[in-house]
Amino acid sequence: MIKVETMSDRVGLLRGLMFRTSLAPDHGMLFVHPKPDQYSYWMYQTLIPLDIIWLDSNRKIVEMVENAPPCKTQASKCEHYGGKQIAAFVLEIGGGMARKYGLHVGQTIQW
Repeated sequence: MIKVETMSDRVGLLRGLMFRTSLAPDHGMLFVHPKPDQYSYWMYQTLIPLDIIWLDSNRKIVEMVENAPPCKTQASKCEHYGGKQIAAFVLEIGGGMARKYGLHVGQTIQW
């Protein structure tokens, strides 16, 4: 089981896990977007590696990036991840946790 903080307001969606120096192994952040769309994420001012998981409205995993590294450069040079599929939710967990839980594209997450 993963315990998540939920972000659904504009500020929370923008800030996410920025500036955090650690994340407990079975914890994460769930981003609830206002409507399904293509949402890319980046690691600007994020200090820890993350697994980023995009889910559709039915909570099916439609895209994943494992161990996205922190971006240690200017914002304009940070890589953008995902956003190729339509998603309603994005789950960020510590790098390596997706593998620990056996998560994969096509799987449905329960909550």
